[in-house]
Amino acid sequence: MYSLEAAIVHYWQRKTLKEEELLEAADAGRVVYRIWIGFVGFAFLILCLSLGAQPNDERPQVAAVAKVVSMPTDGR
Repeated sequence: MYSLEAAIVHYWQRKTLKEEELLEAADAGRVVYRIWIGFVGFAFLILCLSLGAQPNDERPQVAAVAKVVSMPTDGR
């Protein structure tokens, strides 16, 4: 009688590919293409987030730094 764990292991053993099948399925061109598409998508995401962000002058930290008045060092 199978336990649940044995049934799951048996199922995944049938579903997984053998090493030879994995090596046959690996096409270097497709792998490079998918990596390139991933990098382009990530760069596009960063670009969209940076364009959608608040301008620097509206952020409180930057506005506080911009309003700092420097004093002369000679004591006046």
